Amino acid sequence: MKLLGFLKRHLGAVVICFALICGQAYFQLMLPTAMSDIVDVGIQQGGIDSPVPHTIRDTALRDLEMFMSESDAAKVDGVYGPANGNGVRTFIGNQQQASAEGEIARLIAVPECVALSLEKGIDASALSLDSGTSMEAPRSQLPVTITLNEVRQLFEAGLIGRDELAQDAQKMMDAMGSVAGSMVDQRAVDYVRAEYEAQGLDLNEIQTNYLGTMALSMFWLCVGMVLCSVSVSFVAAHTSARVARELRSELFSKVMSFGPGEVNQFSQASLMTRTTNDVQQVQMTTFVLLRMVMMAPVLAVLALIQVWSMASGLEWTIGVAVLAIAAVMGTLLGLTMPKFKHMQVLVDRVNLVARDMLDGLMPIRAYGREDFELERFGQANRDLMKTQLFTNSAMAFAMPAIMLVMNLVSLLIVWSGAGAIDAGNLQVGTMIAFISYAMEIVMSFMILAMVLVMLPRAEVSAERIDEVLDCPVAVQNPARPKALPARERGVLTFDDVSFTYPDATYPVVEHVSFRTEPGHTTALIGSTGSGKSTLVALIPRLYDATSGSISLDGVDVRSLELAELRDRVGYVPQQGLLFSGTIASNVKFAGDQVSDEAMRWALDVAQAKDFVDQTEDGTATAIAQKGSNVSGGQRQRLSIARALAKDPEVLVFDDSFSALDYATDAKLRHALADEVKEAAVVIVAQRVATIMGADEILVLDEGTVCGRGTHEDLLRCCPTYLEIATSQLSLQELGLTQAEVDAVLGTDESRQEAAIGQEVHDLASEIASSETYESALEGGER
Repeated sequence: MKLLGFLKRHLGAVVICFALICGQAYFQLMLPTAMSDIVDVGIQQGGIDSPVPHTIRDTALRDLEMFMSESDAAKVDGVYGPANGNGVRTFIGNQQQASAEGEIARLIAVPECVALSLEKGIDASALSLDSGTSMEAPRSQLPVTITLNEVRQLFEAGLIGRDELAQDAQKMMDAMGSVAGSMVDQRAVDYVRAEYEAQGLDLNEIQTNYLGTMALSMFWLCVGMVLCSVSVSFVAAHTSARVARELRSELFSKVMSFGPGEVNQFSQASLMTRTTNDVQQVQMTTFVLLRMVMMAPVLAVLALIQVWSMASGLEWTIGVAVLAIAAVMGTLLGLTMPKFKHMQVLVDRVNLVARDMLDGLMPIRAYGREDFELERFGQANRDLMKTQLFTNSAMAFAMPAIMLVMNLVSLLIVWSGAGAIDAGNLQVGTMIAFISYAMEIVMSFMILAMVLVMLPRAEVSAERIDEVLDCPVAVQNPARPKALPARERGVLTFDDVSFTYPDATYPVVEHVSFRTEPGHTTALIGSTGSGKSTLVALIPRLYDATSGSISLDGVDVRSLELAELRDRVGYVPQQGLLFSGTIASNVKFAGDQVSDEAMRWALDVAQAKDFVDQTEDGTATAIAQKGSNVSGGQRQRLSIARALAKDPEVLVFDDSFSALDYATDAKLRHALADEVKEAAVVIVAQRVATIMGADEILVLDEGTVCGRGTHEDLLRCCPTYLEIATSQLSLQELGLTQAEVDAVLGTDESRQEAAIGQEVHDLASEIASSETYESALEGGER
């Protein structure tokens, strides 16, 4: 199980929980025993808990010794001290000998039972008075009944010996049959009570003292049980919280190492669910495992030991109860288990729809699609609700069914126990304790059954978490990273670089080579989907090049430690993403090394200083999540300032000026040219005006470089660049004539023919792809 794997690092806490649970189970199971003693001993036996009297008259002890062998009589006599002035002897043996299960109790119980019977007189034929003795009077002249005093006289006269009396006592016990054990114990206690009364002791005081002692014992048992219960709950809660914290940290750290490919593999909504809902499910189940799952078997095993030690003859009732609960829970689990597994998928669906709605709130309102989105969310919500209602309704039946089983088992125990009590084979307190132990055993199996309901969901969550943690990351640190040389700074080189997305058929970028250095600006332009953003994403190793190499200061970026590489690259993505906090915390996002002076300089160069100064709190102005409380242009300028503030060797602007107006764009480019002279600059842009001043412009078309040079050079030699430029700027702004344009692009007729030829080529490619796809389908069907 994945869940158990998460607990490997917390074996110490698991051991502590197990020890505390054993302690709690011990104290909890001693309570029924104490209650049984109160009923059987404290109430029924008047507080006399052993056949061995604490004090006994010397004459009474001599009477009991008549029914023992010489060796047994010597043992019993040895545990009592000399008689005092009143002829009373006190027990001086150890506690084990005085207990109801001790050796002395075993030796003295039968004689006490016989002596008590002789006090009232028994049939003389029960004694072996003619077994070889020299009695002068024949048996016919003896009384019909005989008392203890008469037996004592016969013994003292030597007319009957110890061995004969001991055999007679044993025959009397054998005559009682199966009830002999319980009857002997009860009558032995009656004898001790009569002996105490004969000594003038207060029987009520003895009973009160015993009940008080047992009450105090039960109180301390409860205190011990509560302390263990609270302690194990604390340790279990602390451990489960630590497991959840570690999982969240590991998930966060793992996701931070993901590239765009790994994130897309899981989707953002699923990663959020795994980090929150799934971890919470694992945390709750971990607590249950430590607190209840370990408790149930310990409690059941100890209770079973107690039940078997009673030898009450009612053990079969527990088997009936366990089978009944197994049938109930097995049926419920069979119905609900598939639903529990499907529920997590439905939770993901609800989160996905909710995230889509929150991210796309503005377009939804703009297109008036509120009702559609509400219905879409409502459908996902209803599907989850139906599954939850089914599982909850099914499991709601479990508790009443189990309570019914427990009550029926209690009735069965009482009905069966009543017959045993009536036959003298069982005491009332023992039956009460048996019922308590039976309920503990039944509850233990019920807990295990209920946990089986939680485990599938938790195991699914654990597997989903493990999928993320075990996901291989394409971009990793090298085993032996190289150091950057000190003599060069900011020299970036692309050498025949190509890149293909995982599972893609064709490369997105092919055979791209260029070199840039500090103070040098290289721009990339091309139509949508030409591979510009993919190309610059290779610089900070968001992806790794499929072939070719990218080097920084002469060292392949794949040989550099990721932290060092990314520390030297300032990357501004297409969408200016800001983090919740303040303007200062966003601009200083690179770390504490960014000073206030560097922050103010970066804001000034990024043309953000004016609007920051206009705010009431300046750089302390709060920024909402994703920068939703500032405009798109302001987000982009703050993102640019964030990259500038870290003073990188290479600045990468991935279409980062698209939300800026032309005037701000121009000011920012001039500021970059004036202020940023020690870094190489790579700009991706859609607007020609943004890159007109670049030292070198690369024109991309379907992933390949179709033009290279300055703005002026490309206008006269690169048709693709000229088409882009003329679609954005007038010929006057470009400084071109129509003849110069026609010389590069051709006449309208030739361009129209070329466009028709391209359409025919695209259609043929589409048909070929379609045929290939259909052939693949047919091959798959075959």
